[in-house]
Amino acid sequence: GESVPSAAPARRAGAAPEQEFFDYRLIETSAGVRRWVLESSEMQKFSGRDDVLLVTVRMDFFREGEHFSVLTSDSGRANLATRDVHTWGRVVVVTDDGRRLDTEELFFANSTQLITNEVFNRFQRGADVMTGIGLEATPDLEYIELKGDVQAEVVDDTDTRGERP
Repeated sequence: GESVPSAAPARRAGAAPEQEFFDYRLIETSAGVRRWVLESSEMQKFSGRDDVLLVTVRMDFFREGEHFSVLTSDSGRANLATRDVHTWGRVVVVTDDGRRLDTEELFFANSTQLITNEVFNRFQRGADVMTGIGLEATPDLEYIELKGDVQAEVVDDTDTRGERP
């Protein structure tokens, strides 16, 4: 008869990954200098497909070898041919100088080095908060364009200072 490894978990037909890697890391360099490093607790590769499924995502971005921001998310997908990355779940980008973007989906295009989405975004820089639907931005959040329903939350210091919960 057929020899079936007893350790193989039962999965739905056609949904089983060809390969699984744990503590997976993908490093993108340009002229020998790191541009970004992607880490995932688990990566699943399916046969005949360029994109791999990522269970948790952490992407560190670098400029001239210097770290400037990090993207984290619950889930993601990376195309090993184009090096494009799609993240979803709780997606957060935090820059080393304190900017922060919270959203639920982000696409990173390796060819343009831009992050984009079509969903709700909350961008915070210091006390300033802006929200909007859809964005285009650089991973350092120096350039950020919110597309629609853009609103600024103005923080009035007199309301919040001195009050204790």
